Amino acid sequence: MIRWSEDELQVEHEINHLHYVFDKLYGFNTEIWLIPSAASQIQLTRKTCDFLQKFDAEGNLFIVLYGGHGVINAARQNQWWCRDGPNSPFVDWTSIQTLFSTAASDVLVLLDCCAAASSASGFGSNTMETIAACGFETTAPSPGERSFTYTLIEVLEEWVDKPSFSAAMLHTEILFILKQKPPERGMDGRRWETCSSPIHWVCTGDPKAPGIEIASLRKSNTIGEMAELQPKSTTYVDAMELDDDSSDRNPLTAIRLNGDYNIPHVLISIALEEDQETLDALSCRRWLLNFPALVKYATVEGVYRSYSTLITLSLPVMIWDLLPDHPACSFIGYIISPNKNKQSLSVETESLLLRQAKPTSQQRRVARLSKLRSCDSSYGSEGSDSERALLR
Repeated sequence: MIRWSEDELQVEHEINHLHYVFDKLYGFNTEIWLIPSAASQIQLTRKTCDFLQKFDAEGNLFIVLYGGHGVINAARQNQWWCRDGPNSPFVDWTSIQTLFSTAASDVLVLLDCCAAASSASGFGSNTMETIAACGFETTAPSPGERSFTYTLIEVLEEWVDKPSFSAAMLHTEILFILKQKPPERGMDGRRWETCSSPIHWVCTGDPKAPGIEIASLRKSNTIGEMAELQPKSTTYVDAMELDDDSSDRNPLTAIRLNGDYNIPHVLISIALEEDQETLDALSCRRWLLNFPALVKYATVEGVYRSYSTLITLSLPVMIWDLLPDHPACSFIGYIISPNKNKQSLSVETESLLLRQAKPTSQQRRVARLSKLRSCDSSYGSEGSDSERALLR
């Protein structure tokens, strides 16, 4: 855990609390590094090299956390500043991050600073995942109940008894909790958001590398004894529950009583080459059924004609976190409910409908296609050629 010896932002209390959580509750070997104001880059580089030389080994996990000032420099890279001002001492985190990317150990980086996502880099020889408090163009909240570190502590304490959880799940839960905090009223009387959306990305040279998992090394802890009788609302998912074929019980597709998803989702767009004239949402669903198991959690929201055919999909945040970057796939925004205008059907539901349909029953096929057609905004008022022929 890294912070400046000159603690202008007063992050010491949160860093010390997080040190207690990792050290006492999770049983990790934990250390706090204080960056000196003099020869800052040299001192932190030397400390990093000594650390790697002493502890680096295949199968190990390093967790690196920084709390303090952060900026994106002219080279579009992440710097850590001691003070808020042009004459402040600083370190180039990008060069330090390069050292960790060459390690044999896997690395989880947690950044609680402004412009945190400017630390995004290319692939390394190991698996390096980063959860940043905010984007490269935004500011992170100051220490307090709306900060990234405060929320991270809250989640880690809540999940200390879990068998294990992934970095993607940790990011999803932090995002879920921060989103619940209402806007604050400013000096002008208007309400404005004081929380920032955390960002998660994976850097690895192996596209099939497993994600980073976290679990407490303590067999017993005090948090379990002090657990509340009524569990808090959470996005934690037990992997064993993912085999449940029932969409209303599966945690990734479950809907709350108020109509919102149990797990926050993202809306993305996918651009296909050329104009796919015969493609519609029903064809997309059938096509997706041939993909690996996790695709059943994707929902086709619409298919649109454009300069290239455009498909919109919604899927859980934790699955979105696992997808590699691709120029044809674009992030649209976070969503917490299904399409309110016209409810879309998931690939899993479509699969169930296809299995239950009886090809010999003309009436059943017409009813099923009519239902799908009415539920998706990508269908025109007259339907596709195959539908019109079937309806006739």
